[in-house]
Amino acid sequence: MNQEYDVVIVGAGLAGLTSAYYLKKIKPSLKIVILERSGSAGGLTGNWIDHRLGPKKKFQMPMHMIFVEKYKNLLKLVSEIGGILSPLYTGYRIITSDGKRHRMEMDDWAAKILPPPLHATGMISKLDLSLLAKWDLFKLALASCYCYRELVRGAAEPKLVPNTLSFESFQLLLNMGPRARDFIETATPSIYNPHPWYVSAPRMAAVAAGTMAVNRGSLHHHVFGKNYNSAFIDRFVEKLVAMGIEIRYWTEVRRIDSNAHGNQIDQIWCRSYGTESGGKRYVCDNCGAENYSLDRAFCTRCGLNTTLDQIRQGQIHQSTSRELWNQPEETGCQPLKCRWLITAMYPHMIAKLIPDHSPLRRLPVVKSFFSSRGNQTQLSIGRVYYKKHVTNGEQFITGTHNPTFCFNGCQSVYNNFGGEDLDHHYGDVIDVLLDVGVIQEAHLREEMIEKIVKDLQRVYPNADPSLVESVSFAKIQSDVLYLTEQPAITNLHRFFNTHQTGTSNWFVAGCHSGQIGIGMESAVESGMSTVNQILEKMGGTDRIPVESYAMGVGSRIAAMVGAGLLRWKGGGRSFRRLAS
Repeated sequence: MNQEYDVVIVGAGLAGLTSAYYLKKIKPSLKIVILERSGSAGGLTGNWIDHRLGPKKKFQMPMHMIFVEKYKNLLKLVSEIGGILSPLYTGYRIITSDGKRHRMEMDDWAAKILPPPLHATGMISKLDLSLLAKWDLFKLALASCYCYRELVRGAAEPKLVPNTLSFESFQLLLNMGPRARDFIETATPSIYNPHPWYVSAPRMAAVAAGTMAVNRGSLHHHVFGKNYNSAFIDRFVEKLVAMGIEIRYWTEVRRIDSNAHGNQIDQIWCRSYGTESGGKRYVCDNCGAENYSLDRAFCTRCGLNTTLDQIRQGQIHQSTSRELWNQPEETGCQPLKCRWLITAMYPHMIAKLIPDHSPLRRLPVVKSFFSSRGNQTQLSIGRVYYKKHVTNGEQFITGTHNPTFCFNGCQSVYNNFGGEDLDHHYGDVIDVLLDVGVIQEAHLREEMIEKIVKDLQRVYPNADPSLVESVSFAKIQSDVLYLTEQPAITNLHRFFNTHQTGTSNWFVAGCHSGQIGIGMESAVESGMSTVNQILEKMGGTDRIPVESYAMGVGSRIAAMVGAGLLRWKGGGRSFRRLAS
């Protein structure tokens, strides 16, 4: 493996694949390799097989809404690769704590006639809420436009909304009533995973503006027309291989070395796993993914570390496990040299690759990677297989009230793209996403599955628990998960739009470093922007056109009104008394 490449990309998630694609597209002569520690591409979102239920039971992070107007870079990439998208969905169902079923929806004719941000009015008008609660939501939309404007301008912090303010406190600042806050308490974790208490107000407000007020038809969304990998990632990988890009699976990077000044990366140290290098296969007890253990047992999908358990069981010899405490060059790792390095992985994962006395630790951006360990959350995901059809063809995602239901949201996968890709033709398949926090540790796996199945019947009345055939369920450990908002809450470094590390040839890509700071669009935009920065350093004029997130005239006016509302303490008490 002691070779030299023009570009080494660590991580075969969406950001890593995007970086490789556009670099090779602009510079076909580049020798590029992607190193991926798991057995397939797609990152944490990508499919894995739940081997506990059989070799054809696929599993993935669910509910990927692809907003038509907001995810322009992603949609452009999907079109180039030939990905499969679902039909266009016009809304999103939300069930609040009082059991009411709201529909956030935007009709096509209204989307074409109403300019932003009056889309918020069109959506809010259909909610089963009082006029006062709707006014509160409209105020939130206007104030969110202000935050969106400031962040698009590149402001580190909006003057009227500090980064340390939570989204819940933001609503109180706007003098919003309990009914409107209850609705937002449902919608926020359903779309963004965490509770409003734990989300930075400026960032979440910008996301709210993008999905409610800024873009024409922005609530309209697709999902992938099959499972994520078969609809997109597998096709993406085939395209990259055909372009001459090398992808090495079961290859883990262990260390990044720089020169003495810390201004250039000299080499990285990596190690291959899998059968060809003597690794033993094991199935993760938590998520059912297939892994290989050589000197440790770390699940590349859910992050469960069972190294000590396997040492006790004799699956990993203690003499081998001692290699964990030795230097990479002493443990069979091999050096890999490159002109350019892109780490397309989460910051806390990058931090593990920096040696204790490395000069890289003096760089402010690199220091921030270590602080990101305080930014992690805990998620659980599930996929429920039913023996017969239990839904009525609902082709939309449903968000639920977190304290009332045990999960953030659910969707019928079968209705979105059928059962052919799932090897499950005869019944429904429903995905659920849980932001469970400490509940993850408080409840056993069996208890969580029982709660999921019970609550699904509340969403889909025909989903009788007796019809459940099997359930894939996994707790996603914090070692493989990163939550972008909490750096702002805790006043730590913010990673948004940060691709350069302070060295001349090392760049960072990923959803955490994109302009939006969330989801697949951010990963793609981050990869494209990273490529442009590398092309600039290479010299020449070639660039990848990146769609920006500019605001229209109506949205800019709304931002000014939102700023006025924030100065006016959210609409004034006298107005609230009049409206009530």
